[in-house]
Amino acid sequence: MGLTIHYKGKLKRANDLKSLIDDIKDVAKVENWNYFVFEEQFENNSFTEIIDRENLYGIMITPPESEPFCISFLSNGRISSIINFNVMQMSEKINEDLLYDVATKTQNSGYQNHKKLILLLDFINNKYLEDFECKDEGYYWETRDEDLLKRTFKKYLNLIDSFSSSIEMIPRNEEENLEDYLKRLASITNKKLGNNYKSI
Repeated sequence: MGLTIHYKGKLKRANDLKSLIDDIKDVAKVENWNYFVFEEQFENNSFTEIIDRENLYGIMITPPESEPFCISFLSNGRISSIINFNVMQMSEKINEDLLYDVATKTQNSGYQNHKKLILLLDFINNKYLEDFECKDEGYYWETRDEDLLKRTFKKYLNLIDSFSSSIEMIPRNEEENLEDYLKRLASITNKKLGNNYKSI
């Protein structure tokens, strides 16, 4: 649970990778965010049809209290995160639905950092990517409405606080399994929040 940015796409040109990394690194330095660079150049400066399971290309940045934000690519040029890449290495069969869907939870990092990541994605998309899709649970990607983003963050925080309070105040029944307990808590939490959470 927590407000998240979902995105996927592809690098337009293999030889743009170093420039993309440098642009993101510059932002990370200005914002004082941690970053980690993976491979900086595709083999022969070109994409491959068969995915190289040994190397991930690009960069990962981490704003405070945020999950890592990967602008990283497989050897075929498609965006994939370090988590997706590691899961792929543990499996013989490649699940493309999971491999190319990247998600970063920003809930604990605050709406300002969430906004900065969306603006960075927009810049990167316009300069370097194609077939790009973004689904922003804060709605900033779609609307550029900062007030809506703030309200959405607040509602997520209220939901989490309410659920946490419910756990403290409502004990698990003796013979109640965990799934039923969580469903009961969710039902009580939803009733407490009422219509406030239904409309943004």
